[in-house]
Amino acid sequence: MQSIIDTPPSTNTVPTLLTCRAQNQAWTATLNTNEAEIDGLLSLLADLLEQQNSQLQHRAIDYYGSLHQLKERIEEVRSVHLCASNACSGVVAPVPCNDNQFAKYQAMPVIFTQLRDEIGRMRDTCYQYLTGLVKLNLI
Repeated sequence: MQSIIDTPPSTNTVPTLLTCRAQNQAWTATLNTNEAEIDGLLSLLADLLEQQNSQLQHRAIDYYGSLHQLKERIEEVRSVHLCASNACSGVVAPVPCNDNQFAKYQAMPVIFTQLRDEIGRMRDTCYQYLTGLVKLNLI
């Protein structure tokens, strides 16, 4: 499960509605994939939290909270920056990506870079933690 948010390529010209729609769909799919990866890590940590070893729980609780915050950020990006209305899928005349129906399209490359970095750090940290526990036969 090693998906990372890829920053979709952008063009220097004002994209058409079709380009915006395709870009919007790619970003939505990437967010869905990364959200599923976070859900997997949350599930692993939840299983660990069910164990009665309080020494293991402190870090797991911290990681669980951080992953939950990342999931909330993904939902925020989805609701604020991606077009979810019917206008995005309808066949209409080309509209610039900065039109209201595409929300804050121009900010997406920076947002995706930040999310990619955060998800990568959290994923690596969680896997390192879980791997260490397995090596010590604690889980």
